[in-house]
Amino acid sequence: MNYMRYTGVVIGLTIGLPILLGLLRHLTGINLSTGFVAIAPALAGAMIEGQKFAVHNDRIPTRAETKSFVIVGTLIAAGFLALFTATVVTNVPGYEILLNAPPSIGLIIGMFVFMILMIALCNFLFLRMGAKNQLKAIEAGRSK
Repeated sequence: MNYMRYTGVVIGLTIGLPILLGLLRHLTGINLSTGFVAIAPALAGAMIEGQKFAVHNDRIPTRAETKSFVIVGTLIAAGFLALFTATVVTNVPGYEILLNAPPSIGLIIGMFVFMILMIALCNFLFLRMGAKNQLKAIEAGRSK
């Protein structure tokens, strides 16, 4: 697995997707920002890695390869998500008031744990799905 490519996709989408959705909201008034914005980078990165794996190895990743990718990929995506969130929280006025209330700290930690679990699940499912779909596309191309 190419973790540099995965990291590039995660970083690019983690920064680019909120900017793109912010521009859309500013220009049209349509707000599409949801929790999916935090999961989409890992989802896209895992799908791309699965496709590239299938092209290079002509097979679906084994369970051991998938497990290894899920662990490392989740650490990469969750680490960058935490870094991005900390940057936003420390630089946007008004968040310090929210963070001073004890119930909101528990909610933020709970949401972060939930996001890590969702990122791990997306890495697992979409790595294998990307590889399967790419193998089907390769097979369809050979049969023509």
